[in-house]
Amino acid sequence: MQPLTELYDPLRFLIIEVQKQLDSVTLFLETGDLRQAENGQKRVDYIDNYHVNLLNRAATYLGEQTDKDIRITVQSYEHINHGLKSLSRQLQAIIFQAKQSSTALKLLRKKNVFRALNDLQVGLELIEPAIESEGSMLAIDICRLKVHIDKRCDQQLEKYKIRLKKGQQTEALLHASFIIRDISDMGEALLRIGEGIISANMGQMIQIDRYHSLEATLTALQLNPQEDDLTIRAMGETKSGCTISGVMTAEESEGQMLAVFKEGDKAKLKEEKTGIESWHEKFPGIAPQVYSYHKSGNKAALLFEYLTGETFDKLLLQKNRKTLKAALNRLFETLTQIWEETRADQPYPANFMAQLRKRLKDVYEVHPEFQAPSVSINGVKSPTLEALVDDAEALESELPCPLGVYIHGDFNLDNIIYDPVDNDINFIDLHRSEYLDFVQDLSVLMVSAYRLSNFDPQVRKLIAQTMQAIYEFGQDYAEHIDDTSYHLRMALGLSRSFLTSTRFVLDKQHAKAMHFRGRYLIEQVIRLTEAERMTYRIQKEIFHD
Repeated sequence: MQPLTELYDPLRFLIIEVQKQLDSVTLFLETGDLRQAENGQKRVDYIDNYHVNLLNRAATYLGEQTDKDIRITVQSYEHINHGLKSLSRQLQAIIFQAKQSSTALKLLRKKNVFRALNDLQVGLELIEPAIESEGSMLAIDICRLKVHIDKRCDQQLEKYKIRLKKGQQTEALLHASFIIRDISDMGEALLRIGEGIISANMGQMIQIDRYHSLEATLTALQLNPQEDDLTIRAMGETKSGCTISGVMTAEESEGQMLAVFKEGDKAKLKEEKTGIESWHEKFPGIAPQVYSYHKSGNKAALLFEYLTGETFDKLLLQKNRKTLKAALNRLFETLTQIWEETRADQPYPANFMAQLRKRLKDVYEVHPEFQAPSVSINGVKSPTLEALVDDAEALESELPCPLGVYIHGDFNLDNIIYDPVDNDINFIDLHRSEYLDFVQDLSVLMVSAYRLSNFDPQVRKLIAQTMQAIYEFGQDYAEHIDDTSYHLRMALGLSRSFLTSTRFVLDKQHAKAMHFRGRYLIEQVIRLTEAERMTYRIQKEIFHD
């Protein structure tokens, strides 16, 4: 971690004051000397001053810095600062509790208690060396002290519980138990301090569990974050809550990524790993290579190949028509190949309206105004959205569906990567891949373009043109396989995606535009006569704002 003089000096003084406070509290617990308790309380004003001073300096530093690495380092100083302040507050709480009962004070004079306090002292002494160290080993040692402190506190609490069951010294035992919990909480503060130092070393705020997952997955690349000069760069977060980071070393030329590290819910990442493996079997080269998979409790981590190129959302926002056109053409070629090679021997209906119904509750939680009752104006009745979905579902069940193909399952713009150098397409975030109607992927892709919260007129025009191109590509493929209900299924697929995607859009005007388009498509389709269904086409105006 880089010792920034403007921040490091007040931090060192803060550490010294917290050490003094801890010394006083430990002596108070050992001797019962109230003067030591008072000494501990006197340190609070000094600690508060250094704490606020450091916060002010960090805010000034952040305001003057644009370098990402420096900003992460400053945030790490803030993290350590808050950890030390939290530790000080717990020491204050211990003094308050212990002063309430002399009997409780006697109950605390146990080996486990003083060993835990000694662990805290060791942790404080390690902070400065850990900051000045080039690696993260000492910071990890700080984090590990939390485990030792918890173990000692839990052992002592178990002894208190046994005595409490016997009804002995109940009030004093409760006071002593509260103090043990405060000591355990100080271990948690120590853990956060260690994480702050590791974060500065890695170039991204990171928790120790995530660090261990990264450490475990990197073995596949014969790398060790403790020994190799590694940094991680935030690349985003999925709607499912998984965090995505790029792993790189200082030796890598031009900042090229070594791999992508994804961490989050174990079930989600297990599905993604399975999805990637399935794609390697069905269409080799479209998905990244998985280097390693690590699970711990209900969390897991994936380390996989970093794919060069740009995601389609970035291509749209760059407003480079030539590159965007080339990317779309290559995508259409790739999809045609995938669908031809993976066609199943039976239909797999998407059941768009069932999908929509399942997500309506989530939509209404974000936009309660969309849950409008049925109204009648001048004899013209406007049905509820639920009623429209019921009617559309009845129609959908009658539509012939072509043979299923293997689809991406979450075919958003940011899950498709185009490499203009190799003119190649890759897919990422593959945890929902399955056999289904090809219209599922295309309708999701079209709405993910419309959903972009960029209202530059040029961008909106490109979005509309992109949606139209995808629609026409789907039409060409439908004609190729004699799919007679493509346009109707696409209308239902788009309505499903327009309506459900509003839960990810907080801009009220943009969300309303999506909602009205989704509702309009359903109303339009269910009012068609048998003859009109055969010639129905989605009006291109719906793709424009």
